[in-house]
Amino acid sequence: MNNCPPLFQRPAATGAILLLAGWLSGAMWDRGALPAAGYLLGGGTMLLAAVLLWRLHAADVRQRADIAAYEHAAVTHAQADLQLREIVAMMPAPLFIKDAQHRIVMMNAACEDVFGVPFALMKGHTGSAYFPAEQMEGFLSNDRAAFAGGQLVVNEEFVWCVSRAENRQMQTFKKPVFDANGQPQLLIGMCFDITDRKRAEAALQRTLDQLRAMTLHQDRIREDERRRIALNIHDELGQNLLAMRLDIGRLHARTAAGHAVLHGQSSHVLATLDATIKSVRDVINDLHPSTLELGLCPAVEWLLGQLNQRSGLRYRLQVLDDSANTLLTRDLTSSLFRLVQAALTSIACFARAGAVTVSLNLKLDTMTIVLRTDGAGIVQAEQATTDAFGIRAIKERVAAMGGEMVLARSQGGSMMTLLLPGVKALQSGIPEMAPA
Repeated sequence: MNNCPPLFQRPAATGAILLLAGWLSGAMWDRGALPAAGYLLGGGTMLLAAVLLWRLHAADVRQRADIAAYEHAAVTHAQADLQLREIVAMMPAPLFIKDAQHRIVMMNAACEDVFGVPFALMKGHTGSAYFPAEQMEGFLSNDRAAFAGGQLVVNEEFVWCVSRAENRQMQTFKKPVFDANGQPQLLIGMCFDITDRKRAEAALQRTLDQLRAMTLHQDRIREDERRRIALNIHDELGQNLLAMRLDIGRLHARTAAGHAVLHGQSSHVLATLDATIKSVRDVINDLHPSTLELGLCPAVEWLLGQLNQRSGLRYRLQVLDDSANTLLTRDLTSSLFRLVQAALTSIACFARAGAVTVSLNLKLDTMTIVLRTDGAGIVQAEQATTDAFGIRAIKERVAAMGGEMVLARSQGGSMMTLLLPGVKALQSGIPEMAPA
């Protein structure tokens, strides 16, 4: 059709020409010797012209319908593209769309604010002119990972903001879109500025670390004060009571034969002195047990014996490894002892247990202290309002030492596990405090 003269490209003109040719043919044959053949030829030509006219008209209708459908599809696509751009522009979250070649084809105002670059400058480009080379390599690597995996990819990365002239920490979400043949078509991305949140988290963590360090410092000072008071009581009050006990003892011995009344009174005084001396020894041990000077394992064994006398709680001590026991400093020994003491106090008061097993695994690289009871009370004690602070205090003190406390239910009871670093890590992470 395109090679025909313009006149023959119109169906009506072509049909009219064929009809005229058929009429002329009939007229010419009518003047000759064969009029019937002329009219037959003219009629066939006219019939052929009518068929051709109908087919050309049908083709023209189809062509016009295809053109109308194409124009309608183009208008619909343009409207959909406009609606998509309006939706993207209205979204408060920073959003961008890339093609399969990593070029930005759409970006809203929120994303312009995050990148610090207007969309007019970024359109059709990867953005390599506005971001550092190492960042661009990370962006493209994440794009390729999203297309290769065919699913949402979430990353935290630093993005240079041109308008602010600083790196901002972003959390990006990238979702690939594929065409009907399964080939990469678009990459829909969203990014959220988490810089302020990360800075707030870092500040909060620094505050928490400072509070934990201050707590350890206060515990060290308190322990040194306890040790000093215990030594003073032992050296001064203890010696005075012992000297008084010796004097009353001699008086009691001399009055046995001739002074029955004085002998009986001195006997009561001796009993009072003995009870006072025992109380002083208990106060000294509560402040700073003398067995701590022998190491952690003997001190824990003495503590379990004291707990058995006071509450009747049966106990068993397991020393799996004590290779680090002799390397523990005085402060570390006291800190670990106070942790075990606080845990046993919680067990005795709130665990409703009849027996406890303490396992000490004091290795050079890691130290583990496990307390098992035949009651479910350790786990429940954490939830009890009366002892919640006791368990939380143990957890915080373990965390301050760089360790972790784990509560779990065991067979027929419960278990508390204290996971602590090795001796060298504790000594380097917790500075030694001078005695008060």
